[in-house]
Formats: sequence, C-alpha cells, structure tokens
Amino acid sequence: MPFSRITTNFILENESRFIDTFHETMMRVLKIPDYDRFVLLEQKSEGFYQPTNTSGKYIVIEIDMFSGRTIATKRQLYKDLVVLANSVGIVSSNVTIILRDIDKENWGIRGGQPASEVELGFKTDI
Repeated sequence: MPFSRITTNFILENESRFIDTFHETMMRVLKIPDYDRFVLLEQKSEGFYQPTNTSGKYIVIEIDMFSGRTIATKRQLYKDLVVLANSVGIVSSNVTIILRDIDKENWGIRGGQPASEVELGFKTDI
C-alpha cells in the first residue's frame, strides 16, 4: 500500500496519463495490485525552491511503503521513475526520489487495523 506524493515546479500537460504511467510502474516494480493507487500530485512554481545547481523542470517523488523491498527492487524503481520523468522533459539530475520503508505495524488500514494483521493480497519481500 504505497502512498506517493509527487511535487513538480511546473504544470504537467497530461497529468492523468503521467499518473497512470506512474501507477503502472509501481505495479510492475513493486508488484502491487491495480486497485492500490494512492497518489497526491502537487504542481506549483511558487514556493518551490530547488537546489541552486539545477534549473528548469524539477520533480520530487516521495513514496511511503511497507518495508521489505530489496535494494535491487528499489534500484529498478529509481531507474524507471527517472525514465518516466525524462518522458515529460525533466532531466535526470532534476529528479529526487525519496523512499520511506515503514513497518506494517505502523500503518492503520481497512478500518484502523494494523497492516501487519491484515491479509494484503501481495508480497512486500520482493
């Protein structure tokens, strides 16, 4: 059950297609089910202060997810998300991805149950 926050310093021309492709990437790499889409998109130029050694379009992708994914899985996710960002004109150096691994017991889902006590329907140890 990843929760993703995507922040850009520009307006995406086709945001729904971008989010669809983002979710397809998450399903393919993290092996989450189709229904498990939870993405918050924030597009703004005001109040977005990027690193001083960068210019132009910038994106920050933050993903909170259940712990258990291997470094190989995370590397693949980083790679594929940079390719996605490149597809909308963002250079690789202007992509920041932050993954937060959170123990299942620290997620309240499905009516406030600890995720560690719920049958998720997918694996996180990939």
